[in-house]
Amino acid sequence: MGKMDVRSTAQLTPELARLDPWSFHVLPGQGFGVDTVVVGTTGSFAIRVVDQDVTAMVARRPPGHRGLRRAAKRLAHRLAGLGVHTGVEAVLCSAGPTGFAPRTVRGVRVIPRILLVRELAERQRVLQPHQARRAAHSLVRATG
Repeated sequence: MGKMDVRSTAQLTPELARLDPWSFHVLPGQGFGVDTVVVGTTGSFAIRVVDQDVTAMVARRPPGHRGLRRAAKRLAHRLAGLGVHTGVEAVLCSAGPTGFAPRTVRGVRVIPRILLVRELAERQRVLQPHQARRAAHSLVRATG
């Protein structure tokens, strides 16, 4: 299994470590234009991290959202080729401010860092743990 890219997701490492290791697999996302890819029993997620103030994150188009939905579609296409047809949620995670409510902007979920684990884990289960593990292993092999 590939190691998590600590350099690009250093701000998220404590949060992502709280995810159940049997159900969620955290992978580097450089090959897809995102910081982190999470494949788990509740789905697949393309995560980009930004460190902006609250006013920027609640703006009409928050920084970092451009191209994120397209990156999630690339990841979904790759996963579909591996036999995982769950879709991919594009997530823009703010590493800095926590004083705003999660929302969706043009198909991208914008959330503060402290709500990331809840956002990923408290969804309906769409994969069994062995299917998520197999998808993560196949994705690592396919991307290099």
